[in-house]
Amino acid sequence: MAAMEFLAFSDEHYARAKTDVLRAEILVKRVRARVFVSEQGSIEVRKALAEGHADVIAADESLCASTLEFETLKAKRSRSEILIDVYRTLEASRRKG
Repeated sequence: MAAMEFLAFSDEHYARAKTDVLRAEILVKRVRARVFVSEQGSIEVRKALAEGHADVIAADESLCASTLEFETLKAKRSRSEILIDVYRTLEASRRKG
């Protein structure tokens, strides 16, 4: 069954995708902090400057891309699990019937 094969062979890819999201989240925090402390002015001005900085924007985009890949893989795995459950239900009904 293709759904079971997909689940079996996507474990490592799923783990790597999840780790990439976590790594990107850490990077976003670090980049924001680095840019924030390098700016001058009040806290609100420094926050605003950090949010518009090219490095912060790039880190945010990387986080979005990692999240998209992870959530797509997560949805595909969920769909495979549903298909397996439906197959099990149909097979159980067939055996009873």
